[in-house]
Amino acid sequence: MEYSLVIVGSAGHVGYVLSDLPDYPQVRLSAYAPSYEGEDVTRYGRVAEGTASPSVYDDWRQMLDREQPDIVVVAGRYDQNGPVVLEALRRGCHVISEKPAAFTLEAVAEIREEIARQNVVYTMMLAIRYQLPYYTARQLVAEGVIGEPYLISGQKSYRWGASRPEWYAEGEKYGSSMGWVGIHAFDFCRWIAGVQFSEVYAYHANLVHTERPGCQDVATVIAGLDNGGSATFTMDFLRPAAAATHGDDRARIVGSQGVLEVRDEGRRLHVITPEQDEPDWPLVDHGRTFFGDFMGALEGTGELLITAEEALGITEFALKAAQAADEHRVVRM
Repeated sequence: MEYSLVIVGSAGHVGYVLSDLPDYPQVRLSAYAPSYEGEDVTRYGRVAEGTASPSVYDDWRQMLDREQPDIVVVAGRYDQNGPVVLEALRRGCHVISEKPAAFTLEAVAEIREEIARQNVVYTMMLAIRYQLPYYTARQLVAEGVIGEPYLISGQKSYRWGASRPEWYAEGEKYGSSMGWVGIHAFDFCRWIAGVQFSEVYAYHANLVHTERPGCQDVATVIAGLDNGGSATFTMDFLRPAAAATHGDDRARIVGSQGVLEVRDEGRRLHVITPEQDEPDWPLVDHGRTFFGDFMGALEGTGELLITAEEALGITEFALKAAQAADEHRVVRM
């Protein structure tokens, strides 16, 4: 079966899809469009050079109507994710979405209902799960190597870079750093530990990059776990420009029988148990890719590493964390 794929927006990690497209000749990039007026989506034309040229639209709704695609990749300005995803789902399209899935709990509920109604494949670009230290850590916890996880620490730290989009100045367009940045740490830590969050309290503020006041450049989240344990997360846009990598992701899971840490910008797994202290634990080479798993789920030959329910559930947690920070109160799950 052949599939038509379209892309809306150019603000996220579309590379997760584009890098694998050559391996799936049954999927054709048929069109692309900006998620808002003035968004630069010209890179998709360059990607398609040497192949059948995709159509270019100014209006994504018109694109969905005319192209009637099988797959819609949503990676536009963050406030546009929810509206585009819902429109695509209502047309019966399979969807790959950037995070957050939407800006409100009500919109997330609508997306969940529409996925069930249309019986389509939906996943979110939380692909840090595929990085070998995180994937291996998940396997070790599932095998009981560190016992029952009771304490979680997660970190996301980014360089600001030369600049950020002008719309980062507007909270109604940017949303929150909980939804754009923190959601990765919320997801990979919860997934590794195999637990659920029970409640959340948080702080966030724009303190350094005041020219973009809608973007919180520092944040801390404190959460309860359903097994009685607790979690803390920090996120920032304050990583110095001289840093060797753009980001510094970290995870630490403390269990009843051991500790594991993903360290060194997410490149190394350190495991300590009563029997050993191994700072460079051998990593599982799983051989999976984000788009490969999506296609496997679509064609019935595999399964998603990031299911729709996991994606929507962690979006709800990120929204409630931002709500907790804004309202200065504990929010229950």
